[in-house]
Amino acid sequence: MASSPLSPVSGVIAKVRLQRNILSWPSLLLVAGIGSLLWLAFFNLGSSPAIWFDEGEALRGPKTLVQFGKYGVWSAGGFLYFGTNISVGPPVLLPIALVFKLFGIGLVQARLVIVTYLLLATGLFWLCSYKVWQSKYLAGFALLLLCATPGIDFITLGRQGLGEIPALFYFLVGTLAWFRANRADRPDWKWLLGAGSGWALAAISKNNYGLILPAVLIALWLLYRFYYRRKNWGWQAFLFPLLMVAGGMGAWYGFVLIFLGNGDFSTNLNLLRATSGGSAFVFSPARSFSAIKFLFGPSNYFGLSLAGLFYGLWLARKRSSGGQVLIFPLVFSLFWLGWFVFASVGWPRYAFPALVVSQLFTARLLWDLPGLLATLLQKPAWVGAARVVTGLAVAGLIIWSGSNLVAKTLRVEDSPQQMATYLQQHVATTSLVETWESELGFLTDHPYHHPPTELLDKAVRRKWSIGQVPPLAELYQPEKFGAEYLVDGPFAKWSALYHNALSSTHYQLVISFGNYDLYRKIN
Repeated sequence: MASSPLSPVSGVIAKVRLQRNILSWPSLLLVAGIGSLLWLAFFNLGSSPAIWFDEGEALRGPKTLVQFGKYGVWSAGGFLYFGTNISVGPPVLLPIALVFKLFGIGLVQARLVIVTYLLLATGLFWLCSYKVWQSKYLAGFALLLLCATPGIDFITLGRQGLGEIPALFYFLVGTLAWFRANRADRPDWKWLLGAGSGWALAAISKNNYGLILPAVLIALWLLYRFYYRRKNWGWQAFLFPLLMVAGGMGAWYGFVLIFLGNGDFSTNLNLLRATSGGSAFVFSPARSFSAIKFLFGPSNYFGLSLAGLFYGLWLARKRSSGGQVLIFPLVFSLFWLGWFVFASVGWPRYAFPALVVSQLFTARLLWDLPGLLATLLQKPAWVGAARVVTGLAVAGLIIWSGSNLVAKTLRVEDSPQQMATYLQQHVATTSLVETWESELGFLTDHPYHHPPTELLDKAVRRKWSIGQVPPLAELYQPEKFGAEYLVDGPFAKWSALYHNALSSTHYQLVISFGNYDLYRKIN
């Protein structure tokens, strides 16, 4: 059969249309966004940001597991089992340990694991936003706000060996399953199983999720029963994922208390109590005020996330399915922020999950704002002008935030590595070193003597004037432990731990790198 004389023309037209689609502004923005995200995630990964106390504490766990086969942290005093390796759980530390086993122990290797979680969480956040709003453009805008808001610090946290990003990934897995379960008039148990599994892994990864999610599920049951009147959703549908979260955490902590340490349950329980909870429940008015200042400060665009949550509450007032899909992320964010402000020590990182989720509603508020203003002012013709003004304001905020993020990514902060290199070259690996800088315990194999773990709670309470805690330098005398060297670094200086010792004649300064000072004991 002869081909149509118009087929070559049709082929040319199809190619032109394809090229036009590829070069359309949404496609170009998508390519630019993905490229920017990959650059921000991977560039300068080994030295920006600088490895610090919390990251060092977390990474010493996988290092110890690979070197000694113990789920704990090795130091000169033996194995420590109850520290950050408990608050940051096995869904975070075991993949890092596997990478260490396969490719060697190193900071970049550990951070690549977290960057992988970062990229996966980014995709899941976009998908959650799309499930909520049914708009790929609005979902992309929410993702842009998430990456740009300085108070969330999403990209920077995703470049460190910490638990926030992996826990967020598992939480988003559970949340997507919850959304899928809610599509049916009756509970879909296989998707509830997925929701409970994801949330349980999030709670094991970062135990604060285990504090908030049970209260959220109880509140959801009350709202479904008495406000949304979903009679087919009984209490069993909420109890099921709640029990999975509680059971997952119970199984993990049961393993910790029974099998770690010396295997004595009561001793392990006392150690666990002494090393946890010091910053989770402080109920300090001063810290509450600090938390409120953070939420309404410039790094959070002067409370824009909270405005988004209140707008979300307004949208969720509808008893339709559209209102019901909003209520879980809303209740989660509000409960978490309530704990952050009124109960916790108020560190910005503690607000991270709630601020991440709140961007769903901040994006919708800014998206709808031009129309809302025109309606409020009864000037429908002003919608176009309002869109221009809102767009310019948002673009200005994002450019300001993005430039700071780029500058932070370009900055080389390698003083911990410089100190570690010096120790490796000039201090014998048999020499005992006193320090409170956990990152050095990860970067080198020297035997380190660290202050007892329970001193950390006292440091937090002393720093933020919570209760009556004497200066740490009066509670701890490092010269008594026989270390030949002492490293006074950022964390020890923050707590003034070695102030008295270094003011005496016991130590002589050897060398400094940035905020790290190496001393030798002289008498």
